[in-house]
Amino acid sequence: MIATVTDRRPMAGMRVLDLTSNVAGPLAGQVLVDLGAEVIKIEPPAGEAGRNIRSTIPGQEDLRPYFLPHHRGKKSVVLDLRNADDVDRLLALADTADVFVQGFRPGVLDRLGLGPDALRRRNPGLVYASLSAFSGHGEQHRRPGIDALIQAESGLLTGLTRADGAPSLPAPTVVDASSGHVLAQAILAALLGRERHGEGDVVEVALYDVAVSLQAPHVTRQLHTAPEHAHLTETGRASLAVAPSGPFRAADGWLMLFAYVPKHWNLLVEALDRPTLRTDPRFAEQVERARHPVELAAALEEALAGHTVAEWVEILTAAGVMASPARSWSSVIRSAAFVEAGLAVTVGEGERTELAVRTPARYRGFTPAGVTPTPRLGEHTDEVLGAVQA
Repeated sequence: MIATVTDRRPMAGMRVLDLTSNVAGPLAGQVLVDLGAEVIKIEPPAGEAGRNIRSTIPGQEDLRPYFLPHHRGKKSVVLDLRNADDVDRLLALADTADVFVQGFRPGVLDRLGLGPDALRRRNPGLVYASLSAFSGHGEQHRRPGIDALIQAESGLLTGLTRADGAPSLPAPTVVDASSGHVLAQAILAALLGRERHGEGDVVEVALYDVAVSLQAPHVTRQLHTAPEHAHLTETGRASLAVAPSGPFRAADGWLMLFAYVPKHWNLLVEALDRPTLRTDPRFAEQVERARHPVELAAALEEALAGHTVAEWVEILTAAGVMASPARSWSSVIRSAAFVEAGLAVTVGEGERTELAVRTPARYRGFTPAGVTPTPRLGEHTDEVLGAVQA
């Protein structure tokens, strides 16, 4: 289905059907939009789940922060897959597609005749991508799951506990976001394979697999550790030779400081003007610094007490040492790093003007697409289905 195009965006002329919801799948679709694809969001009559997750901040009740960042430039088509006629419409639409990406529970679309084998018999060039919570071929694969559950199941909450010992769940959906980019990468790899070998493929990505891969150094360490020493994981980074790394007290608050690489450690010692840190046998080697974290923190905080966090960030950054305040979201969007990166994008106009966060990759050869606002539910149903039937 590759058209002859003059647009330099690598997916220009390609059509993607997006049957995913929430964050991971829609984010993958957003990446493909920015690469030039026509991404058609297939939604149930009530809309996908992310449309219904609204902000609870007073005055923002109509803001849909899970939906807004991942649907710029997409088209919305409403189909009720409980209706046989709508299933037929989706089949006809899939015949025109380059990519079909879905996030239903395993087996659901197969029972409707919309599984990978059925669709690829009709359209051999189709890349069929599935997103699930767990992988494999047993009971685990059939388990439902979302980002928060996967964080708990995969060990990502290791060391993140409240004062009462209860696990503490991070606000960002890190597994969803990572899985979205992995899914987009896998789809692009399959399209490259089609380009080289003339045939589509079936792609599968599981949130759990991505979550474990995010922790590869820690899981690798545990694979080499006797089970009775599992407590080593409870302190997270502190059980690896990465000291100093993390929060340290300065005059007015916490400074995030990372100087475990020998080069950076030497630069830190010079910036602090504490040459004895370099000769102290407890701190002379990278492994020894990790073995004496309490003493190291005390020595560093004694030196850091002379300046504020902002002053130390300026001093240490100038010296080539990695340092930062621990910013809140309100601070992030006003920070030099965020502004210089141009991460906020404005799309649409008038009452449909929207602010969102752009996808992170940058290209010299083309400008990413996705410059129209998020679609209203079913906004493009007649346009898209009418063109297919014609």
